[in-house]
Amino acid sequence: MLKITHILAGAVALATAGAANAATFTFLPGQGTVLPTERVEFSFNNPADDGLVTGNNFLFLTGTSGQGALPEAGDQSRYLSVLGGGIANIDFGGSGANGFSIDIGSVDTYNTLTINFLGGGSQSFTGSQLVVNPDGNQTSPNTNGRFRFTASGNERFAGITLTSSQNSFEVDRLAVAAIPEPASWALMIGGFGLVGAASRRRKTNVAFA
Repeated sequence: MLKITHILAGAVALATAGAANAATFTFLPGQGTVLPTERVEFSFNNPADDGLVTGNNFLFLTGTSGQGALPEAGDQSRYLSVLGGGIANIDFGGSGANGFSIDIGSVDTYNTLTINFLGGGSQSFTGSQLVVNPDGNQTSPNTNGRFRFTASGNERFAGITLTSSQNSFEVDRLAVAAIPEPASWALMIGGFGLVGAASRRRKTNVAFA
């Protein structure tokens, strides 16, 4: 029942976003599964990649403190924490993505995740839209888990912006929906062709006396 409630919350956000820019989401309470069709682009574990996140008043932390709580469904290592009044921008690159997932910890009412669309426009999800009771609980599956966002139609996500009016908004392991490389497409198409050829060869003519 909980999961259905959160799917409906995503549908409400879709309706208010307008037809031009729209996204829906599903919430997996207490889970942190990255799908085989997704690629983790931002694990926040390597300090050399910290410059990929822009904005102000955010930190990369380990463990739990007054500045952030370790996301319960994350990889239990380094994570991104947006402090009160802070903003963190994460760009998906020139071609964008048609979907992404992210571990979010201890969701609060004052947390906001905004999706920025290629070509302009955005859509925001507050903590109250993400979960039923955004009370900031640091261990409950009701406020900790993996969120999977999907674009509508041909829309593509350019990136996301994380903001929080109080400490803190904690996220981990942002993964985008992987697009097969040209070589992979060629293998897939070739595989379909072989299956079709094998099916044709199995057809035989039967002569009746």
